[in-house]
Amino acid sequence: MSGESGPRRLILPLIGLMLLFAALGPAVGGALFFPLAIILKPPIGAGALALSALVAALFGHTLVLIAAYFVGIGPAAATGFLYGLWDAAAPERWPRALVAAVIGGAIAYGVLLRLAAISGSVDMTIEASSGVSATDWIDTAFSRGIEGALAHAFVACGAVAGLVCAMAASLVGLTMRPAPEPAQTPGAA
Repeated sequence: MSGESGPRRLILPLIGLMLLFAALGPAVGGALFFPLAIILKPPIGAGALALSALVAALFGHTLVLIAAYFVGIGPAAATGFLYGLWDAAAPERWPRALVAAVIGGAIAYGVLLRLAAISGSVDMTIEASSGVSATDWIDTAFSRGIEGALAHAFVACGAVAGLVCAMAASLVGLTMRPAPEPAQTPGAA
């Protein structure tokens, strides 16, 4: 009997954490991306700010959330998996939600590096096949450090999403820690 409940006791909460992070993480990250990108970007002119507001208004949060789920569901599930392992192995008083934020930020940074490699490959393919370099218009569009702000916003969204998901898991009681055993009273036999 205990042999059946042992693996289930570890696997089912881990699956629950992964599903919670996969469902909630991309929504939180997608909703925070534009505000964080605006906060983190360097000072720019009023025209560029108006253009950013127009783009955000035209696309709205619906398209951002669709893109966030497309890009973020795998990393969010991976964050949930790693958080579940941390939750199971960490001592009782060690921080859990803060570690989830670090895990989420680290995974978002890894995804960002992978997306940069893919975009470099696409740039080389376009340049080789058409003779037009995409680097010229990308550098013009992302001049004065805006790409750094977008990268920082992307990583910050991953960290905040990890924190929010871990706190939500804590609120609903979804944990990998074993349940405390009831204390035996001396008079009860």
